[in-house]
Amino acid sequence: MAFLILILLPLFYENQMGALTVKVTNVQAYQGSIRMAVYNNEKTFPSEKQNFCGAMTSLAPGTLPKLTCENLPFGQYAVAVYHDLNNNGKMDKNAMGIPTEPYGFSNNVQVKWRQPKWADAAFVLSTAKQELTVSLKRWSEY
Repeated sequence: MAFLILILLPLFYENQMGALTVKVTNVQAYQGSIRMAVYNNEKTFPSEKQNFCGAMTSLAPGTLPKLTCENLPFGQYAVAVYHDLNNNGKMDKNAMGIPTEPYGFSNNVQVKWRQPKWADAAFVLSTAKQELTVSLKRWSEY
């Protein structure tokens, strides 16, 4: 009986869907927008163009930005968030490729001289409503 449950459990789990809400903290300026990308694949994380789900929100003083992706199949994900200060739709970088806008990742992974690893940022979505908090920092603050 236990063997049968182990075989059928992934089938039940696979059909479940949830909503992921990300609260963004440490916003230093109320201009531009906050952009989030949700990834379900180690090979595409953290590409700016190959995310599974994306969201954007404008900023208002005194409010905590929240971004949500609905109808995500239960499973493993990683999140990248950045503050698009000039609202140009991309993460700005200097000539050396260093980000010039604040950013953060799920699990609040601390990275400075490299991109984050999937294993460090990945988490499991396993409830109908799940919430994460991502703290933004400038490159110099890491």
